[in-house]
Amino acid sequence: MRHLRYFIFFVLITLPFAFHAAAQEVDYKAGYEKQMKECTDTQKVIDGVVQWLKDHHYENYPTAKNTVEDALDQAGYGEEAKKKAEALAARGEWEKAYGWANQYWQYQVKVATQGLLAQKMVVDAEAAAQQK
Repeated sequence: MRHLRYFIFFVLITLPFAFHAAAQEVDYKAGYEKQMKECTDTQKVIDGVVQWLKDHHYENYPTAKNTVEDALDQAGYGEEAKKKAEALAARGEWEKAYGWANQYWQYQVKVATQGLLAQKMVVDAEAAAQQK
């Protein structure tokens, strides 16, 4: 009987923590899904900047070209983070998947920032060329 009381006590103490842990899993899953949607939206912006840079032949401007090449390196790191996030999500490891999804987005922000900087460099160079 004494062991039964300890068991009941143990269950009553640990049960709320089990429900709390399950609730956190749902939050991480929702966070992962929200973050990946943000990544998809961010990628659309990046794709637009890349197309603009290609249309304006960024490769003809050495500083812009170097900036784009650095952005491409960052994009590669971002793709690695995305693959890790997706693999973790497939295994149901939502907390880790969310962290890697956020890391993917951070790389995307770096890529977008460098892309916009390269775009400004090309615009400035084109404007300077027209003023001559």
